[in-house]
Amino acid sequence: MDELFKGVSDPVRREILALLRLQPLNVNQINEHFSHISRQAVSKHLQLLEDSGWIKIYQAGRERYGYLNKAAFYSFKEWLDSYLQWGERSLENDHGVFVEETAYKKGAPLSHPVMLQAMLSKDKEFDGLFYNAVKTTGIFCKPSCAANPRPDNVVFYITREEALKNGYRACKRCKP
Repeated sequence: MDELFKGVSDPVRREILALLRLQPLNVNQINEHFSHISRQAVSKHLQLLEDSGWIKIYQAGRERYGYLNKAAFYSFKEWLDSYLQWGERSLENDHGVFVEETAYKKGAPLSHPVMLQAMLSKDKEFDGLFYNAVKTTGIFCKPSCAANPRPDNVVFYITREEALKNGYRACKRCKP
């Protein structure tokens, strides 16, 4: 996977992939699209794309043609799908965190990572299952509250009473 990322890390290489998406091209045709860089630089980019598996080069007489290697794209898609498999539910409140649905089953004990992910993603499904208290403000909230505390300043409580007993007051914004 590291090689695949290395292959697409440069904008020139991504542009080469975009060109080859339309049709296989010979090296001279690819060079024509990059008048701002030398032929040697384009050749190095092509070599790196081939080494990383994104493209294949085949020799036809004196001409060398580049074409996309579908296997690399499917491998990259498989890696990406492992992050996107949880559906589009989190697109409404996208806070950069994926809450894996299989990580928590209703009624199961909540783990710290699940509570943290639910708080960061503002997941309303966890409202009432736990409360997050912010040490620096002395306030506790629902997981879906619009407040954005630093994760290292948060303590989780299963009940409101537990948070109140430990000296936290209820948030006036989310009214837990």
